[in-house]
Amino acid sequence: MGSRLMAAVLLLLALSLGPQAGAANLGTCETSVGVWEFATTSGGRLLITREGPGSKYDVVWVAKFTNSDTGDVEPEGVAAECTCANAATRLVWKCQVVFSLQYVRIGSHQTYEWSSDGDTLKSWYVAPDGKRNEGVPIRRPR
Repeated sequence: MGSRLMAAVLLLLALSLGPQAGAANLGTCETSVGVWEFATTSGGRLLITREGPGSKYDVVWVAKFTNSDTGDVEPEGVAAECTCANAATRLVWKCQVVFSLQYVRIGSHQTYEWSSDGDTLKSWYVAPDGKRNEGVPIRRPR
């Protein structure tokens, strides 16, 4: 129950954070800390915090995405514990979902890769078989 309450608080925090100035910058895992927004028509927010020194991060995102199976737009709210690795041309995020609006995702492992795409970043979900989705643009709130 405590972890669900914490996840709910983090989701509310992610929704309530106002815009922060700053250009998108791939940089390093450490420079990813802070608020991001999904640069899509349905929008959404992403909040990344760092757990002390090392590569562990807490990540919360709230958004609406199109279900690839049905074409329906569905809400998505997720809190995850992640590690991040700096690679030459991308960041690699490996996450374990600790809370999700879709109960079946809790406990699942997910991998994302970020790369620079002009003034935004592109975030790809990497499926266990190595296939990627079309990618979602993200940027610092304006």
